[in-house]
Amino acid sequence: MSESSTAPTLATLATARAGRTQRRLAVAVSLLFGAVTLALLPFANRPMPPMPGFVPVYQSALIVVYGLTTYLFLTQYRRIGSAPLLVLGAGSLYVTLVVLLQMLSFPNVLAQGRLLGDGPDTTTWLWTFWHLGPPLFALPYALLEGDERPPQAPRGKAGRIGWATVAGTVAAAALTGVVAVRYVHLLPKCVEGDDYWLLTTSGIGPGVVALTVVALAVLWWKTRLRTVLQLWLAVSLLLLVFDNMVTLPGAARGTVGWFAGRMEALVAGFILLGVYLREVDFLYAQAAAAAEDREARRAELQRARDNLALALEAAEMGDWELDLRGNTARRSPRHDAIFGHSAPVAAWDVGTFVEHVVPEDRDAVRAAFDAAIGTGRLDIDCHIRRAEDGAARSVTMRGKVYRDGSGQPRSMAGVVMDTTRQREAEERLNQAQKMEAIGQLTGGVAHDFNNLLTIIVGNLDMIVRKPDNPQRVERLATSAMTAARRGAEVTEKLLSFSRRQVLRPETVNPNRLLKDFQALLKRAVGETVEIRFDLDAVLDPVRLDPGQFESAVLNLAVNARDAMPDGGVLTVKTCNGHLDAAEIPDRPDLRPGAYVLVSVTDTGQGMDAATRSRAFEPFFTTKDVGKGTGLGLSQVYGFVRQAGGHAQIKSEPGAGTSIELYLPRSAERAVEARPDNTLPLRRAASGEVVLVVEDEPAVLEMAVESLGELGYRTLTATRASEALERLGGPERIDILFSDVVMPGGMNGVQLSVEARRLRPGLRVLLTSGYTGTALDEHAVPADLPLLSKPYQRDELANKLRVVLG
Repeated sequence: MSESSTAPTLATLATARAGRTQRRLAVAVSLLFGAVTLALLPFANRPMPPMPGFVPVYQSALIVVYGLTTYLFLTQYRRIGSAPLLVLGAGSLYVTLVVLLQMLSFPNVLAQGRLLGDGPDTTTWLWTFWHLGPPLFALPYALLEGDERPPQAPRGKAGRIGWATVAGTVAAAALTGVVAVRYVHLLPKCVEGDDYWLLTTSGIGPGVVALTVVALAVLWWKTRLRTVLQLWLAVSLLLLVFDNMVTLPGAARGTVGWFAGRMEALVAGFILLGVYLREVDFLYAQAAAAAEDREARRAELQRARDNLALALEAAEMGDWELDLRGNTARRSPRHDAIFGHSAPVAAWDVGTFVEHVVPEDRDAVRAAFDAAIGTGRLDIDCHIRRAEDGAARSVTMRGKVYRDGSGQPRSMAGVVMDTTRQREAEERLNQAQKMEAIGQLTGGVAHDFNNLLTIIVGNLDMIVRKPDNPQRVERLATSAMTAARRGAEVTEKLLSFSRRQVLRPETVNPNRLLKDFQALLKRAVGETVEIRFDLDAVLDPVRLDPGQFESAVLNLAVNARDAMPDGGVLTVKTCNGHLDAAEIPDRPDLRPGAYVLVSVTDTGQGMDAATRSRAFEPFFTTKDVGKGTGLGLSQVYGFVRQAGGHAQIKSEPGAGTSIELYLPRSAERAVEARPDNTLPLRRAASGEVVLVVEDEPAVLEMAVESLGELGYRTLTATRASEALERLGGPERIDILFSDVVMPGGMNGVQLSVEARRLRPGLRVLLTSGYTGTALDEHAVPADLPLLSKPYQRDELANKLRVVLG
């Protein structure tokens, strides 16, 4: 007997639910034998004609029936390890052995006289003992099956438990034989010759009937006869009750009752055997259906594989499967062709794949394979060198890890695709989009700057031609200055959108900035627009450039004013907020966390979806030509993104617009309010000398002229190397005033470092109109003041005040 205790994979009669048809059939069999029993009771004691061969045939049939039933019960136990089935198998084996002993006790059956015992007492008591077997073993079976979760033999011990049970049952049957043969004189007298009326009057026969009825009742009460086996086991016990009922009144061998009882006992044994033989046919039908279904599934799987192969071939993909334990692989011909092999490669593993990968991608590829073991997914995009021609190709590999029953990685399968043409197409598309954006940008810049330059050039031309009229010169110069300032604003907005302007952030409370800015805001929107402030009193501080923040709010307010030509309400609101991962799925550069929300809401015309999608683009505007540069919202967007925040628009046509700025909360303490008093210009006090480093001659001339008006003496240099020569000499130099971006391989930040190394006490002031190149390598240190171009003399004087303390 094998040691198996696995759960059944197919429903058997021991586990299958008894259906309505089964129950009807069981009731019909019970009623039929009950009716026959009742009909034969009046004739039970009548003698039958002699049947010399009946006893050996009957006993042999019982042995065969119960022996086969024993085999079926124990075989099914061996397969599923069910303890209740082992109990039934042991009971059936006990009945088989006791019936065999009883047959040996009959006279003149297998030999002259009796092989066991010396009289009818042994035969009668063996009959009694085998009739006790079915109810005695049915009782524990019913108790074990009562909770619908019958116990299973422990895994690995089912065989030993089965053999031990069989051995115990054989021993019990042998002990029964010893008692019935050697010690029968100690048992109550049950028979006189062929008359066994004493079996009834002694109470032994009725006791056997009562025990069988009790077993039948317990079986019904505990199991409700829910399975096919339980149902027909109950019918078998009931027939044994009928057997006793018709046998005991007969009171002698060879009577109608005795013969009818033998037949009912034989049928009781046949019932379970017949049920299991029917199960063989049932399982055969299931196996045949399963074979047909498996064949259909195999054909369907083959069709699916063929379709997949066609799809992969059409998509120019190769499929592969890697055995992680044997490090061998199965691949399609397309797979090897992608890697430049005209014929299939004999062997392929992870190392072979990595050898085809270009050196700079190999570490990432190995890391992807290692990570796939844990995550179960393989995602690789890399570059390879084809084997035969050495051509560089881009490939994409996707795969999945498959594990065994213990969770260990067993294999990996997936597809590989040559994505070179796709990437080249994407690159061409990106380049075309870049060129379109550049064309739009340059067109917008050219339009605005040509207008501004027209004003500046025209006014300067008129000044040069008639410089003798001071009032006219002042008016024209003022107009040119205004146009120049507008040009500076356009440049600043461009840098803000591209996040290239230099910020001087401070930790501030946005409420304070908005309150200080309120008067200017009212003048900007005009009298027809009502401004409402809804400021959170416990607003968290943020770290930003105050000037850029004020410029952003001003841009939003001007846009809101233009959206409300007939007047309306502009609401500026602040509050603390939080962005979680679900709110920013399309913003991978944003991190969930605490933010400060500043929103500007108007009651104007609103935007449709198309306008909202382009609102932050530079030079995109819905205004008429000449009424807007289209840089306002792009400047706001650039400022917020450079501050580490997020900007979004909520608007519907006719329902107004709300632009929300999410600024990261700062853990630092907000600085105090800036003083409002205007400081006088700082002029040279003791002949300070400024070294001006500027590669543009006109700018250099203007800077020297402005410093001269402020009383400073100046030295000049057009590149960093020339400035270092002067700094290494004996001349007095108090301040280094240098452009950031310069030719010659050294920028202004690097020059300031070298200058302070040569002259540790040197003061430094930097200036620039665009610091992108310098900031890529050396950011402007926070302790170095920076003067943004274009600048005026007064702005230069104020920065010099900061530099000189």
